[in-house]
Amino acid sequence: MLHERQTRTFTLLVTTLALLGAIAITAPASAMAPRSKAERAFLVDMVGHHAMAVDMAELAKEKATHQELKDMADDIIRTQTAEIHRMRTWLKNWYGRTVGDEHMGHHEDMQMLEDASGPEFEVRFLAMMSVHHTQAIERARAVRRYPLHTKTRELTRAIIRAQRREIGQMQEWLVAWYAN
Repeated sequence: MLHERQTRTFTLLVTTLALLGAIAITAPASAMAPRSKAERAFLVDMVGHHAMAVDMAELAKEKATHQELKDMADDIIRTQTAEIHRMRTWLKNWYGRTVGDEHMGHHEDMQMLEDASGPEFEVRFLAMMSVHHTQAIERARAVRRYPLHTKTRELTRAIIRAQRREIGQMQEWLVAWYAN
């Protein structure tokens, strides 16, 4: 009798562990991933921040005089539009949240670019986009201290790497084209 009870208890334990393992394996990654207010705030903010960069880059495609700058603008538009889409998907899947493209200060900055043309536009754009990228790098670095989904952590790394490279390129262009 004791042996039979021990066998049933053991069987129940093994079955329970197997079911828990199956649930863990089949559960979506988001169900087991960290839920962080810092991550959510970063993603919401970065959607708007990227949207502003895309708007600025659209103006550069139209108003820049150097083809290299137009090419960079195309790259910014392509890369950051894809990142906006991914961040919106994550916000919806992980946090049940949808967001627009709003970003504080956007209208004043855009007006400064819209009012400029030729070399004045390029100097303003290169300076403003460098600052804009620096802000994104600072935000990406800051949020990395908190629990993040792996995909968000990878995105922050990509933002830091790409935007640091673009800042270096924009600084080189400012000197080469306008430091005389």
